[in-house]
Amino acid sequence: MDSATTLAIIILIIALIILIYYYLQSINHPVYQNINKQASDLSSRIAKEEYVANFSNRVNDLTHKDKDQEDDKDHVSKTDIISKKIDQFINEQSEQVINDWNLVTHKDLDDVIDKFNLLEDDLDDYKKSNDSRVKTLEEKVETINQNLKDVKIEELLDDYKVDEEIKTIKNESSKNSINKTDDETTTSE
Repeated sequence: MDSATTLAIIILIIALIILIYYYLQSINHPVYQNINKQASDLSSRIAKEEYVANFSNRVNDLTHKDKDQEDDKDHVSKTDIISKKIDQFINEQSEQVINDWNLVTHKDLDDVIDKFNLLEDDLDDYKKSNDSRVKTLEEKVETINQNLKDVKIEELLDDYKVDEEIKTIKNESSKNSINKTDDETTTSE
């Protein structure tokens, strides 16, 4: 449980404790105790009255007699009706249930096997095509890598040539500057 659930449970427990506390306080209140006592005294006095006791006995006797007779008749008629309906349903639906069961067991199983075989064939085809694509992609990547190596070698050669040219230019320029200084020194003398 995370912390929010734990906190919610703790709050619910505290609320229940508070409700129980107030309920117990209201039960112990003298007004409620007197009402409960008066109600129980009244019901016991009414039950002691002779006409009430006789009336309840008469009602009980009549209802039991009627119920016994009705229960026997209802029970027999209800069970007969239910038995007849069950028999009728079984007779009407037995062929349909048998056909449905055969459909579910045999045809569904055949369909599942056919679908499995189809999926297996599709998977094999996909594997083959995927393998050929992977080979093609690997060849292309190898070609690209080789081209990159060739380009890098050409760039390195170009860089080397540029460096050589720069060195040559520097050498020429330094020779020229030396020659100029020599010429100036000779002309100045």
